[in-house]
Amino acid sequence: MSNDVPAWRLKSSLSGIEWPAVPDVRGSLVYSLFRQMESEQWLAPQEIAARQSVQLGQIVRHAALNVPWYREHWPPGLLARLSDGEALSAEAFASLPCLRRRDLQAQFVQLQSGALPAEHGPLTDSSSSGSTGTPVRLRKTYLNQLIWEALTLRDHAWHRRDLQQTLCIIRRGEADQADNWGLPTRMFHTGPAYLCPVSVDVQAQLAWLVERAPGYLLTYPSLALQLASLALAQGVRLPGLREVRTFGEPLDAQVRQACHEAWGVPVNDTYSSEEFGYLAIRCPHSGHYHVQSENVLLEVLDDDDQACAPGVCGRVVVTGLLNFAMPLIRYELGDMAEAGPPCPCGRGLPVLTRILGRTRNMLVTADAKRYWPTFGFRDSAAGVGSGGPRIIQRQVVQTALDHVQIRYVSASALAPEEEGRLAAQVAQRLPPGVSVSAQRVDAIARSANGKFEEFVSAMTAPPDAP
Repeated sequence: MSNDVPAWRLKSSLSGIEWPAVPDVRGSLVYSLFRQMESEQWLAPQEIAARQSVQLGQIVRHAALNVPWYREHWPPGLLARLSDGEALSAEAFASLPCLRRRDLQAQFVQLQSGALPAEHGPLTDSSSSGSTGTPVRLRKTYLNQLIWEALTLRDHAWHRRDLQQTLCIIRRGEADQADNWGLPTRMFHTGPAYLCPVSVDVQAQLAWLVERAPGYLLTYPSLALQLASLALAQGVRLPGLREVRTFGEPLDAQVRQACHEAWGVPVNDTYSSEEFGYLAIRCPHSGHYHVQSENVLLEVLDDDDQACAPGVCGRVVVTGLLNFAMPLIRYELGDMAEAGPPCPCGRGLPVLTRILGRTRNMLVTADAKRYWPTFGFRDSAAGVGSGGPRIIQRQVVQTALDHVQIRYVSASALAPEEEGRLAAQVAQRLPPGVSVSAQRVDAIARSANGKFEEFVSAMTAPPDAP
């Protein structure tokens, strides 16, 4: 495969110098990292794994020597061997206990490094409210920001984006506009970028998109579905739109179909977290996700903590390879994903075929079996049944092992027979013995981080769930 990148136009940082362009120091560092990653992604999987293993040994040894929490919880024998400079074996790494979200929440100080290479740059603190509103505090370095920017360029390059186009973003935050796409593309000439808060009414968001005429739209999958469904219902076209980009929530075929029908554009997704940044980027050839091995080691583990074979779903456990300020080693993210075989595109990066979402989005039955429910709601803005009132929003909540409730927002209450049809539609997607009821509510709020969950189970959310 070719490792050529799109013909983006570099921007010079020196007054009076237009060509050849001379980017600023930060832009040059990011561009250098990006080009290195684009070249080495074509290495054989074994070679990528070997290089990653060397970096894994570096971060694990640093954590063993400098982070109090690991010195307390890791086997003394391993700590001694690492202190003596012994190489980290795969077996030793697999024996390390998983770090859980509650540990990160409770042990912020103990998980910080007592020493940090000065050349990794200044520290920054951040926090994430998470899907449940439970805060997590993090400490990162300047290097981590550079890696995030380089991987953003990789995402743009893989999907051959035209940076001169207008970028529209709908997510949490305040309304904003800029004459460029942001820090990752600071070294290139780009079109403008506009941000619309996710809290704005969907009808107003669609009107805002029509006014801005974007080439690219970046938002949550659930909101992309709402916007595309509303556009279809009202015949609203976005003729300049080239692609919908999604993040933050599981992406399913329903979103892709709606965006294709409404605007004739593809949907491309990224998998990321506040703790690590980019975890995986959707392959432009196969549609699967490539783990960003330069940034993280991502394991998919079964209930016995063994690596899942391709085609098998398991828990996502992540080790950050580059954050020496607050190393997160074997951190249980709280997500479920499906491991995949090598990708036919030729990239040697590991593959996830599906990202299923949080464990709290699994339905659990009385016999302890777990399911990923999908309900096939085609159009959140359309009515239930012919001529029925319009449902604006809906969410399915498991309130007991044998019962789920459909909570819906609509312009007017559904008639009993319409609620019955809605309940029957959901019941078809559930295991036997699970009853369904429907309740109209005034609103269904997004989580503190702006995300929306179509299904939530109170039965599968342990106290430390992300």
